[in-house]
Amino acid sequence: MSYLIATDLDGTLLRPDSSVSDRTRNALRTASDGGVEVIYATGRPPDWLPSVYEATGHRPITVCANGALTLQADEPINIDAIDPEVVDEVREVLLTSHSDFVFHTEVWRGHALKLLAFLPDQDHAAADDILALVREAAGHLVEPTHSSHGRLLIEMGPSGVTKAKAVRRIREQLWPGHTLIAIGDMPNDLALLQSADIPMTVESGHLWLKQATEHVLPGPESDGIAQLLEALAQGRSVSQFTGS
Repeated sequence: MSYLIATDLDGTLLRPDSSVSDRTRNALRTASDGGVEVIYATGRPPDWLPSVYEATGHRPITVCANGALTLQADEPINIDAIDPEVVDEVREVLLTSHSDFVFHTEVWRGHALKLLAFLPDQDHAAADDILALVREAAGHLVEPTHSSHGRLLIEMGPSGVTKAKAVRRIREQLWPGHTLIAIGDMPNDLALLQSADIPMTVESGHLWLKQATEHVLPGPESDGIAQLLEALAQGRSVSQFTGS
């Protein structure tokens, strides 16, 4: 069986210091020899990707900014941007509901890919509740989610745009016969996992993701994705590997 693996980066493939082990680098490098294609699907903006490619030794097609931009060899193959008027409207709506929001817009080559809303004085533990507030107030205008560890940051992309939509497009164009395995750890990965043939999270994954899949990998500190790639290369099934 041929597989397409779409993996999140931070907290899933990358360790907290954004590194990977030699074992993981080797597994990524040799994955295609075993019939496995690996692409990245991240919330990171494109400017944050070169260090990832260097750390992992792997430069695949990359879905970034939670699906708003897809890159191949640093060039865009798809862009879904937020209209500047929508950015302004969302700011106004959210400030009405919570006056402490601080905003930043991630712009790449003139395209607004994400609107970020910070609450500097609130703990990340409240992120799910604040996300619900943002979805209620502005979910008809943008696609709100969160993924940041340690700070309360809500990420908003173009309405209807997710990692799932971008990965689905890539699969249809390049690997329509491959079984899609999606791996992630935070709410911005949930739609991707729900759209995959085989959804997976990691041991430190958000509760929402653990509820969406039976497959839980060891985290990046234990080379969980390398373990999976090695097992698939040996012809073992996912169910055999995860014990589910």
